Amino acid sequence: MEVNRAGREHVPFVCPHGHRLEPGRVIVGWSPCVCPPCADRGRGLRGHRTYLCLDCRDQHVTTKCYLPHHVPDDGGAYRWP
Repeated sequence: MEVNRAGREHVPFVCPHGHRLEPGRVIVGWSPCVCPPCADRGRGLRGHRTYLCLDCRDQHVTTKCYLPHHVPDDGGAYRWP
């Protein structure tokens, strides 16, 4: 989880397609994962905060942002969270 100096989590404001992620247009969720950016986190924190853009969904495109960014393990089988 990316946290700024004030202790607040970094939240994306736009999706990769440029839509604003604002209340009513985004679904915030959680995806468990043990990829390298998540592996060192404490129990119950190993995963990614997800942001699903509803404007993209309305256009039949799946755009989901992951924080921290997902990085597949070099030696393991590839698995998208």
